[in-house]
Amino acid sequence: MMSLKTCIGAFLLCISGVLHAQTGVRERVVFYNTENLFDTRNDTLTADDDFTPRGKQHWNRERYTRKLLHISKVLDNLGEGKFPLLIGLCEVENRDVVADLANKTVLADANYGIVHADSPDARGIDVALLYRKDSFRLSRNAFFPVHLKNGETTRDILYCEGIWGCEDTLHIFVCHFPSMRGGEAKSEWKRVEAASVVKQKVDSIQGICSRAMILIMGDLNGRANTLAQKILKIQNPESGAIQSENLYNTGYYLLGKPYGSYRYKGEWQTLDHIIVSGNLLNGKANLQSSRRMGIYDADFLLEEERGAFGVRPKPTYRGPRYVGGYSDHLPVFIDLEK
Repeated sequence: MMSLKTCIGAFLLCISGVLHAQTGVRERVVFYNTENLFDTRNDTLTADDDFTPRGKQHWNRERYTRKLLHISKVLDNLGEGKFPLLIGLCEVENRDVVADLANKTVLADANYGIVHADSPDARGIDVALLYRKDSFRLSRNAFFPVHLKNGETTRDILYCEGIWGCEDTLHIFVCHFPSMRGGEAKSEWKRVEAASVVKQKVDSIQGICSRAMILIMGDLNGRANTLAQKILKIQNPESGAIQSENLYNTGYYLLGKPYGSYRYKGEWQTLDHIIVSGNLLNGKANLQSSRRMGIYDADFLLEEERGAFGVRPKPTYRGPRYVGGYSDHLPVFIDLEK
């Protein structure tokens, strides 16, 4: 039986949902690869030694605090006067760093809830979700492991079900697929394994409710047309009629464009994606998503790339050298509107 406090909270969210339905409201959903958001403590169970005061990166309290302030500045500015409703994060070391980000920076004013669990990743980096508790009610969450055939470990897939307002249930996945270390082609099978886990869970959800509103976000370590995304049966939302049960990559339009969320050796590409089910695009549901994912590329996030024309994301480290930037990825976002 729900407590009185829980019942009152649910009632207030429902009232908020009714008001939103009457006046219309837009909320932002963000995904950000934070590039090694580590605390300064040595975790004996993971390979985090580099990010300690005596480690190779000379990671100390001052640098950690600056990193938190940088990430929170990005997320605050990205909201354009309103904190994002949902924030997916990857490359966070543990719940403590997520809690510091949510509770010890400007983000504390948003009163974010946290979904996080330690994953079996060898370096100890995880995925997490922040949700604004004034508007989003978390119903349940789970973490699905990705089993690689060679015994390697990687990040779990985070899954959340929650209600925005009173009646709009969202199914949310936050992912960080295995890296391209060893070569993109040779490592693609690992990302296929991760995509297969997500696809199985999506099929299970749609088997119960074919019109379920699904949102998948993450660093998928590949472009929108890779084999891993084909496993998810991703489609281009700008290439024909939208079907409610299909999945559409809102960043598909970025293929071949001279800009993206990540830059490597002078070439832009988009590794960070937000994928939505068709009923969030075709006007048949109360809740709708923007068709094109945005990339937040404020000048303070960028630096000139030496030896090449153009700019690139300014990271915290370039190799072993501390440069004090924000992240080697740019954050991506969509807007949800009632």
